[in-house]
Amino acid sequence: MRNQMRNRALLLVSLSLVLLSCRKEISLWQFHSKNVRKISVSNIGQLYRAVNDSANAGYLIVLAPGTYLLDSTFPNGGRIEFQQDMTLEGQTNHPEEVIIDASSLPGTSFNPPLNFPAARTGAIRMGRGVNSIEWLTVKGNSNAQALSVIDTDLIWAGISRVKIAHSIVTGGRIGIDIRNVGPSSMRRTIEAEITDNNVLENLVQFGQGIEVQNANGATGAVIRANLSGNYVHRNKVGLRAFNNNANNTRSDSGSINIQSRNDRFEENGVGLHLIAGLNQGSTTTSNGNLLHFDARGTSIQNNLGTLPPDITDPSPGGINASGGYSINAGLSSNNRLEISLWDCMTSGNRGPDINVFGAFSTGALPAGTNNLVEIQLKGISSAATVVSTPSLPAEPVGTNVVKIFR
Repeated sequence: MRNQMRNRALLLVSLSLVLLSCRKEISLWQFHSKNVRKISVSNIGQLYRAVNDSANAGYLIVLAPGTYLLDSTFPNGGRIEFQQDMTLEGQTNHPEEVIIDASSLPGTSFNPPLNFPAARTGAIRMGRGVNSIEWLTVKGNSNAQALSVIDTDLIWAGISRVKIAHSIVTGGRIGIDIRNVGPSSMRRTIEAEITDNNVLENLVQFGQGIEVQNANGATGAVIRANLSGNYVHRNKVGLRAFNNNANNTRSDSGSINIQSRNDRFEENGVGLHLIAGLNQGSTTTSNGNLLHFDARGTSIQNNLGTLPPDITDPSPGGINASGGYSINAGLSSNNRLEISLWDCMTSGNRGPDINVFGAFSTGALPAGTNNLVEIQLKGISSAATVVSTPSLPAEPVGTNVVKIFR
């Protein structure tokens, strides 16, 4: 009996080791095992052939040093569109040696076929299975039709998992756009890892370094984004995140969860612009949305640069935040914004460290009702200056609320 018990114990240990080993092998971001299938490219024609061949799904595409000028005469209007589980990699430790340059593409290159899933997109598109970009410089485009430098709007039946790491992203309207967009993205889930990037001088139009959004009919969509070690600077907005209705669709019940660890949002016009539910439609809603932002050891400092055109407040703050926000007559109600700052440096910004509204409307009436903002300030973050407004215009019933915890 004793031997049987010992054998069973040994068997359980062996099974546990096997399971742990298997779990390690299928780690989400493990692309570079010794058995990975690789394709090496050294010019723009080879790059397009590699990424546009569906047989290369699951491959790692390694780019030799040089500049790869995107060309609209190639398929997809010259955009780089990932195959399933594809990785694009430059030169390890030297992202400056490999440059993908979208600056010469015409505006039509940023209009996907049949405007699906939306009318505008990015120069590089991700979202099919598990996609990754590492050790690259990507330059954007100043054309009004170019939405972003890197976008995640390739629709996938399952969870889309994207990684952007150790890269330089510059010169666009939005540098990195983590986006669920349109009715085709209803209940879609994106999991994003954004690590050790230099995101700078994205100054076209609204000029966002990183944007995280469920937008324009993507009701019930989910985004979980982990940010760490990024330097996001000299943009109009460092990070903008919202559940957004910008046309005649509804954007309800969206969920965005952002974790920031040791990032730097510095020298932008606004460091962070966070809105749980944004409604830009006249008869539509942006209701019941959640945005959670948790930062630890992150710097939000010296944001004194050029403001985006939609922020006219002369003192917007290092963080500009709203639970519900309405631009036209549509409603933005029952939204929840949660902000947690743990040992984050917040100083030297234009205006207060945090400028927050329970609800904000550009019209004569309140944005909606029952919008809640909760802000936790811990450690050195407890010294942050906060200007808090429950509702602008004022809401007589008082259901829009801001709560500050230090």
